[in-house]
Amino acid sequence: MSKQEPKRTNRTVAAAKRFAKAREGNVALIFSLCAVPLILAGGAAIDYTRATAAESRMTQALDAAALAVGNSPGLSNADMRALALRYFRQNYPNASEEIDASIKVSVNNDRVSLSIDAEVPTTLMRVMGYKSIPLHISNEVVRNATNLEVALALDVTGSMGTPNSKIAALKVAAKDLVDILVADTQTNFYSKMALVPYSNSVSVGANAVTLRGAVTAGTCTTPGCEKYKFDAAAGGSNTFDITTCVTERTGPQAYTDASVIAAKLGRHYALSAGSCIDSEVVPLSTDKSMLKAKITGLETGGPTAGHIGIAWAWYMLSPNFASLWPAASQPANYGAPKLVKAAVIMTDGVFNTAYCNGVVSRDSSSSRAQERINCNATNGDPNTQALALCTGMKNAGITVYTVGFDLVGQPVATQLLRDCATSPAYAYSATTGDELKTAFADIGLKLSQLRLSK
Repeated sequence: MSKQEPKRTNRTVAAAKRFAKAREGNVALIFSLCAVPLILAGGAAIDYTRATAAESRMTQALDAAALAVGNSPGLSNADMRALALRYFRQNYPNASEEIDASIKVSVNNDRVSLSIDAEVPTTLMRVMGYKSIPLHISNEVVRNATNLEVALALDVTGSMGTPNSKIAALKVAAKDLVDILVADTQTNFYSKMALVPYSNSVSVGANAVTLRGAVTAGTCTTPGCEKYKFDAAAGGSNTFDITTCVTERTGPQAYTDASVIAAKLGRHYALSAGSCIDSEVVPLSTDKSMLKAKITGLETGGPTAGHIGIAWAWYMLSPNFASLWPAASQPANYGAPKLVKAAVIMTDGVFNTAYCNGVVSRDSSSSRAQERINCNATNGDPNTQALALCTGMKNAGITVYTVGFDLVGQPVATQLLRDCATSPAYAYSATTGDELKTAFADIGLKLSQLRLSK
């Protein structure tokens, strides 16, 4: 016989319901009591994350301000503070008047010290009575200054233009670098910058004859005339005009900075005048307004001969090319006391263009076959050329920084820039305009610190 289940009365059922309801209420109460500290802890984490991010941005801005003051000796206390405030504002535009007022600048012999006090408003931490998180940031630079010469090689190829218009982001980043590195005052020590816009070649303007040699009038079937008739890679022939751009140097001096007296640079024959970029190289200068105006005027077009841009970053810093420029723009000798030489190489793609007899070579992966000459590149692969030039530049005592812009999915270009740089720590990668600006700013700060501490 099976056991009979207990008989449930209405009173028993009601009691069970009351117990269940009470238990649910207790659980809800316990949960609500536990949720309060969890919510507050989460709010505190969010507020501290915001404060940490603000502290990082302010620290970078204060570093830029300190380096600007350190780079500008001979200023009054009022002028030093005004300069510091201007650079801090440029790098941290969200600063309030209270933060501005808290910036302090002091000079003790060759040491320049800056400090700043700020408060980051809280959100959920206000419930606990904390209305803000205080920040105190300070730094110091040593005015053991040196002279600084920097060559900035900028990719202005077609991929930098529409539809993405990466050139706009590059202009902002490059002009910021000018502001960081080129001092407002050039007393005792100088800081100069040269510009090397490059595409399929480098434009040298009136210096073309000196650099690649004079040409004869008429049409020739060997390079050296105004017009060069050649066999095209696609079959048939083509005739191109010489331009005021130059290409890679061949022969024993291909990967050196020997003067053009020892070895001329390569000619540039092109389908049209527009194939030679309009933006010419700019020798070392202390004129910040002029440098930024040249950057503003950069236009894009053509494929990428990055090795030629690298070569010219070297040439702009080489005393062997000094005779090309006015006295104020001539680079100093290698190894001169209290001197830092640096090159910054920027690109957004694979190097795909090399030359044979001054025309884009058959084995280049750019241009239409009809526009390429029916011979392979005299110096071979442009990436191999680039690495040889980077090695030569580094052996000459030049510090090399590289910046890859939007190189996602381009491992060859990424590795090339890592190998070209002085070390992997000197190779930067950016995918957005803000990241590009940050990369250039970081290079500027490192070079300024090197200049002030060497």
